[in-house]
Amino acid sequence: MILRAKNWEEFQHYKDRDPPWIKLHKRLLDDRVFHCLPDASRALAPCLWLLCSESKDGIIKDALAEISFRLRMTEKKAEEALNPL
Repeated sequence: MILRAKNWEEFQHYKDRDPPWIKLHKRLLDDRVFHCLPDASRALAPCLWLLCSESKDGIIKDALAEISFRLRMTEKKAEEALNPL
């Protein structure tokens, strides 16, 4: 499974990856597309951004099983939350 964060380049401020934290932009509060997502997808998104921050290009190349393990959720719940994203 390969996942890529939407508009990744727009929000990058580090030259090196694997930062100890990520920024959560305030304008997300007014993003209608984000708020139209199911609750599970909105909750999963910041966790995926954390995983994306480990790579220079914002891509997660792990299998669903690995993503599920790292986020401590079942594969079924992860897949259901990922589909709308």
